[in-house]
Amino acid sequence: MRSQGYLRRHLDVVIHDPRKTIMIFPLAAVAAILSVLPGSHWPHSYLVALLSVAGVGVVAVCVRLALGERIPRWSLYVETGVAIVLISVLSALGPRDHVNFASLYIWVVLFVSLYFAPFVAVLYSAAAGAAYVVVLIVGPTVQRPVIAWLATFATATVSCAIVLVLVDLLRTTAREDPLTGLANRRSWDERIHEEVERARRDQRPLSLIVIDIDNFKVVNDHEGHHAGDRLLRHLADGWQAITREGGDFIARIGGDEFGLLAPDSNDTDIQRVVKRLREVSPDGISCSFGVATWNGAETAADLFRRADEMMYHVKRE
Repeated sequence: MRSQGYLRRHLDVVIHDPRKTIMIFPLAAVAAILSVLPGSHWPHSYLVALLSVAGVGVVAVCVRLALGERIPRWSLYVETGVAIVLISVLSALGPRDHVNFASLYIWVVLFVSLYFAPFVAVLYSAAAGAAYVVVLIVGPTVQRPVIAWLATFATATVSCAIVLVLVDLLRTTAREDPLTGLANRRSWDERIHEEVERARRDQRPLSLIVIDIDNFKVVNDHEGHHAGDRLLRHLADGWQAITREGGDFIARIGGDEFGLLAPDSNDTDIQRVVKRLREVSPDGISCSFGVATWNGAETAADLFRRADEMMYHVKRE
């Protein structure tokens, strides 16, 4: 079990870092080359070309391992283009093991659909498809080239579509609270840092509200969790309806705790927001509000802590 957990953690690191995942390209190319060498009678020039490509793959992996995160992220775009070129070279070397090498195009399509923006992923996928067309035209004779192209890129296209849908779904679920539809704590933490940096850069006011529903546990204990869930959704819908579009940002940051960021709002402005939040709360339900306006120097964590402490002070009173 311990070894499984260790392996899972390292796989998570690799999958979430495209600079590590891209090393699969050269490793896959080297493995494909080694798999076709035994038992094949390659001409000397082809053999030299194959081993040269394999050597480039090994060097690329070594450079990645040595430099690590010091390599800029934009290099991914260059390396992906180089991967398409090398796969095309491999595919054009000989008809006998042609399909083994051409299938590596699918790796390119999966990589770009997982890590690149959708439009960029489509461009790289189209480039890979066009490169394979060139290989089929100028390379060695392949029986039924149209079918060969479709067999590779029909699979690649379907895989790309599935990955794009899954990535979009995972990004949404990773940043959205499933019960209320509001942003979750992860999105909140990212947004508060962004807004503090923007306020510091532009010298603009920024205020924050931490909201906690009073006696929420009583609702759950006396009326059931379904009633508690309905209350959370009702409050979230009401609060979201009164926020300024394109400005205020509201999130569920805990069980019955919410946060609201109000850019360009000073001490007076944020009190008006608190008043509107109180007005949309249902009868019999009260909330404690902790308010803080950025002082021009504190960090995002300090700003949130100050509002959170004020909310608990209000609740105690």
